[in-house]
Amino acid sequence: MIINKLISFSLVLAMATAATAQQLPDKKKLKEKLNQYDNKGMKEGLWLNRMPERKGEVAYNEFGNYHKDEKTGLWYKMTAAGDLMAIENYKRDFYDGQVKYFTNGQLTVVGMYRALNPDVVVDTIMVEEPVSGAQELVAVKADRGTVRHGTWRFYDERTGRLEKVEEYQVDNLIYEEYFPMSKADSLYYEKRNASLPHLKKGADKPQRKMHSYLN
Repeated sequence: MIINKLISFSLVLAMATAATAQQLPDKKKLKEKLNQYDNKGMKEGLWLNRMPERKGEVAYNEFGNYHKDEKTGLWYKMTAAGDLMAIENYKRDFYDGQVKYFTNGQLTVVGMYRALNPDVVVDTIMVEEPVSGAQELVAVKADRGTVRHGTWRFYDERTGRLEKVEEYQVDNLIYEEYFPMSKADSLYYEKRNASLPHLKKGADKPQRKMHSYLN
């Protein structure tokens, strides 16, 4: 989990304009750049949101950019302890492009979304007929906000092995394939996992807390 905390620390440094390769940003000045509003009272620029536990969902922190009160670009979601949960792309406050989800710090899902245009009643999306390859525009009600559109891959949390692939077009599942583990693979992963540090005795001891500019 230390790696994930280092990732979150590096991401904040990369987005802070005061950071350089040789000099850490001033923590006070960095916090002053967070959670700002424009002259119309809209969220603008880099924001850190702290979300409390609710309805069975764990508490988490998320950070990324707003433009005119709407999420835009990459957003990072982490547990309160600093472990990476998700990396999501937004366009006008809706999922758009690639998203990644993590379980216990391990990548488990990579998928694709397509945001719809909120300024119109009906948007259009290009789809491809899976057999013939013919392409056509499909009308979609824009109030849906976003749709799954593209390839989704699912990975085993412990081994990182690809388990399933799904293909979506405008939220419709058009292809699905499973990749069962062979006996040889099973023996290999059992042997490999037995040697991993986080699975050894005593690996559950508290780890040294890393410094974060988000705290």
